[in-house]
Amino acid sequence: MNGTNRALGRIVLVLVGLVFLALGAAVVLVQTLPAAAELWHTAADRTLGGLRSGAADTSAWWWALGGAVVLGILALLVLGSIGGGRTDTVLEDDGPDGGLPGQVRIDAAAVEHAISAAISPLPQVASLAVDVRRVRRRTAVRIVLRTRRGAPPREVVDRVEDVVHDLDTLLGQRLPVLLRIVRGGSSRPDRVR
Repeated sequence: MNGTNRALGRIVLVLVGLVFLALGAAVVLVQTLPAAAELWHTAADRTLGGLRSGAADTSAWWWALGGAVVLGILALLVLGSIGGGRTDTVLEDDGPDGGLPGQVRIDAAAVEHAISAAISPLPQVASLAVDVRRVRRRTAVRIVLRTRRGAPPREVVDRVEDVVHDLDTLLGQRLPVLLRIVRGGSSRPDRVR
């Protein structure tokens, strides 16, 4: 549930993987084929030989500069897409226009505590983790609940839905909630809702 752009991350990973694959294939070819080794030495002499004489081939430098610019842009895009994750505030509201001046702010810790206090006393619940996150510029609640062995998940889901409905009524808006129920005695997820 983080804010990282998955498609962009996967594209960057594929591009970096292809570059490393091409470099690896080139190294294998240079080491195994005499013609590839000769081609490599010729290209290296042409590029690096100009460095020694002070008149390097400018096209190679333009390719290197272009590659560096593309890598820089990709790095900026990836860094710019990173965000989200845990947040400290669930709701901020200035109130209606013409009302009293001020701002209402509800902290994530209050919501986490309220949900934990309402759900943890259930006899079906063995352990509980609640956190508030930013997902696509919205605040969402994640509840990870481990049930006791033999506990019916339907009862737990119904109780959590009641708690979330009460929270939505209290806040005056609906919060997206991810409920993950894990069976007691195992780490396999039972249901995701």
